[in-house]
Amino acid sequence: MQRYSLFLMLVWLSSFVYAGVDVKTYIPQRAPLYTLTIASEQAEFFPELEEPNYLFGLIEQESCISLTHSRCFNPYSELKNSREQGVGLGQITRAYKSDGTIRFDSLRDLRAKHLAELNELNWGNVKDRVDLQIRALLLMSRDNYKSLYRVKDPAERLKMSDAAYNAGLGRINKDRTKCSLKEGCDPQVWNDNVELTCTASQTPIPMYGNKSPCRINREHVYNVFEIRMPKYMQFFNTKSPPSVASVPQAPEVKIQTIWDRRFYLDYFFKYD
Repeated sequence: MQRYSLFLMLVWLSSFVYAGVDVKTYIPQRAPLYTLTIASEQAEFFPELEEPNYLFGLIEQESCISLTHSRCFNPYSELKNSREQGVGLGQITRAYKSDGTIRFDSLRDLRAKHLAELNELNWGNVKDRVDLQIRALLLMSRDNYKSLYRVKDPAERLKMSDAAYNAGLGRINKDRTKCSLKEGCDPQVWNDNVELTCTASQTPIPMYGNKSPCRINREHVYNVFEIRMPKYMQFFNTKSPPSVASVPQAPEVKIQTIWDRRFYLDYFFKYD
């Protein structure tokens, strides 16, 4: 009865809206600056990517506090706290232990794996080398995508590689294993399957808006694929990419229902 009552309450809340920017249609002002670089780097380093607009959705998710914020699509964008530091369009990250020592360093690891491609990239120049930021993002995404070769459908594999971009490949492999052991769960499918077998912590973290690592990861995939990336197809439907001046800047009016997939996921993980 408690579950059913909560469900009815959330459905009732769906009639309310919030005001703000329409994330589904609004193109951040800096986004067109990187169309040529992203297109050329993707063609060289991730040619098998069937949805190149994914890269713009990923950058928007990683760098944009809001779509009109100065950090949005800004290579100098930085998130830094006692737990981690993320820099640039793809938020290249290093994380710290409680004693201040490095827990992991994605730039170091990527550079070691792809020395020829990222030899010039380091923590001293990362903010100034937007070309290598984009290359690092592509290489990390490509590595995750290729490692998930057992996922046969390219669209499903890309969703899982996005989850791995946020939480790590090992975490998503654990999620897929948990799904494979659950009756009725298909480890080849993200939505309503692997999506719902999260093995990350569900304990809220105050410095991350009181969201848990599990919720952050699932929202990452939802936001990139359902909210952010579709609008960027216009960059690939024309012979020449749009310039900053040619991208229409929508008025800052957003209609977003409260009842959406994120609330459904919150409900599932809390009461399942």
